[in-house]
Amino acid sequence: MLPPGSVIRQLDLGYHSLAADLLFIRANLYYGHHMYTDEQLSWLPQFIDNLVEVDPLFHKAYHWGALVTVFYRREIDVVPRSLVERANRLLEAGMQRFPDDPSFPARIASNLYYELGEVDASLDYFLRAASLPGAEQWVQEKNIDLLSRSGRKKAATEVLHRMIALEEDPALSRALRSRMAYLLAEPERKALEQRWRGLLREWKASYPYLDLNLYLLIRDRGPEASRLRGAGP
Repeated sequence: MLPPGSVIRQLDLGYHSLAADLLFIRANLYYGHHMYTDEQLSWLPQFIDNLVEVDPLFHKAYHWGALVTVFYRREIDVVPRSLVERANRLLEAGMQRFPDDPSFPARIASNLYYELGEVDASLDYFLRAASLPGAEQWVQEKNIDLLSRSGRKKAATEVLHRMIALEEDPALSRALRSRMAYLLAEPERKALEQRWRGLLREWKASYPYLDLNLYLLIRDRGPEASRLRGAGP
């Protein structure tokens, strides 16, 4: 009833994406039917493997496959380690195909951290996800928490600097700077606060009619201005 992916690729006359789409529809019907009846999904791994084999560039297949592998019951207290590991292997394959997509390492990190409780193992994946463009806010925040908890406050501070520099919401930016104050050692925090107060005096004395962010952009001290921007109250 379900031939191997290699056989399907020989039979689909080169229309691998179309064959994968049809197989994906069939896999969804199979999953939905059994989830709401007997909850027996013995063929689900084969469906997932075939999807990826028929069309390795089917981005959604990796995420969907990992999701349904872990959520295999309507009510779940503890997911078996073997299923979490299988889901992460699928996400690893997706990460190799789409190395610039932060959602793959973020999902792996989430599975390791929340499902298996493997904090140390999750950190590398959180770091990788946070370093990629488009990483979600919660990934950045979790990254900071784990780095600071593991004693790597310098790395946590660097991540927080990047977040502050990119954040446009004033309220959130203030909250992030408060978090920065918690991470910095006392001497460095006082030095930054002193420099920040000096910058404010300079701004008010020279260009008070300009927005502070605009002033920082045009001020002829690029690296220093960027650092001070992340240190303000």
